[in-house]
Amino acid sequence: MSKKQLFYIALIILMAAFLWFLSADKKSSLSVENNFSISDTASVSKIFIADRNGTTITLNRNEKEWVINNKYGVRKDAINTILTTINQIRIQRPVSINAFDNVIKNLATRGVKIEIYTNQETPNKTYTIGNSTANYLGTYMFLAGSETPYVIHIPSFNGFLSPRYGIKVDKINEKDWRTTNIFSLKAEKISKVIVNHIQDPKKSFTLTTASMILLNYLGNEASFNQENALQFLNAFQLLNCESYKDDKEKIEFATPIHELILNTDTLRTYAIGNGKLIKDKKDNFTVKRMYATLNNGELMIIQDYVFNKVLITIDQLQ
Repeated sequence: MSKKQLFYIALIILMAAFLWFLSADKKSSLSVENNFSISDTASVSKIFIADRNGTTITLNRNEKEWVINNKYGVRKDAINTILTTINQIRIQRPVSINAFDNVIKNLATRGVKIEIYTNQETPNKTYTIGNSTANYLGTYMFLAGSETPYVIHIPSFNGFLSPRYGIKVDKINEKDWRTTNIFSLKAEKISKVIVNHIQDPKKSFTLTTASMILLNYLGNEASFNQENALQFLNAFQLLNCESYKDDKEKIEFATPIHELILNTDTLRTYAIGNGKLIKDKKDNFTVKRMYATLNNGELMIIQDYVFNKVLITIDQLQ
């Protein structure tokens, strides 16, 4: 083999090695140094989320459940979604040169910051979530320590990612994360239930479980069906509201419907609409709903088909 042939062979090998190096370096840059995902979500102990309006949310994992801002339990579907997202997100591509300036500006002014902790004082991952791509199949994100933002996606998932982090446009809200559970009490933990029908007091009753006594609205003892009473008490094991609302003033002049006292907790319900006990809002939904407050707290929306198991009349126990 001539020296010239050997030279060309060596040159080809060097070029191949150089291209491999560039490819490996690029792959390393995209998949390792700028990796947004966390493979072991069981190690995630805290998630901190902050928007540009000053709203912050801290999700902490304790021995039994996730808690938001050290006050409320977190919805299981919401925490499962964000943990799945943290695990499955991948880099789709770097941001193009043409879009770079606009993406950086959006991230700086409207981006939502995410910090993910894995049983340590400093975050394992910190990144900022921006808006979606034009086709809504990717989301702009910037990983702390990176030199450029990236388009992030979940392979085979068609959609942008910010709602999976509880972000609506560029804002977050504590209420979107809170568990909707109102009552989760087993029958043996119930000592007394009072159901007052404010519009028709004769339907009201008190049921005490120590000696299983049913009292009518006058306070007189009444007969009842044991099976119906047990079914009624078991209905308190899982009762959820639909959502929480900020505008409690909506019930200032609303028609009160029920007062439900379970042990020491008091649920009050109010009509939605112009004097109707329960309104069908046909332009948006057909499910019957009511306003409600628990212990005179914040306003909730509850669904009739969920609470009609416990907002019963005395006749339904007899």
